[in-house]
Amino acid sequence: MSISSRDQYLLQLRPELSSAQVLDETSAIESFQNTALRPILKLQNDTLIRLFLFDLKNKKQNFNQFSNLEKQKSISTHFKSNSPLKQQLLGAVIGLFTKEEFEFYQKDSSKINKRIFSMLKQRFEDQLI
Repeated sequence: MSISSRDQYLLQLRPELSSAQVLDETSAIESFQNTALRPILKLQNDTLIRLFLFDLKNKKQNFNQFSNLEKQKSISTHFKSNSPLKQQLLGAVIGLFTKEEFEFYQKDSSKINKRIFSMLKQRFEDQLI
């Protein structure tokens, strides 16, 4: 199966992550997480954080004035109840899948979405608190 020029371009954009290893015993979803999700999240990091902060700004919430506990609570609340924001974040990740990755995603989207949101939540907490 030949890879399209678009897919080649998408793969070239992604940073290489030495910590994201794939071993023989690695499950298919974990392998997908390490080869696709982690590099995409790193590539899109600034955009994903800006989407989150923009959403807060539109809701008239000044995240910078929150205490660390309030920031953590806000991040958690948004991942539980803010479906429009979650869909925007998800789109920013899925939009950078190759055709093959998207086909894999479609087979187990629910589990993969949970991983994406868990990873995003952790990234936001690590970088914004």
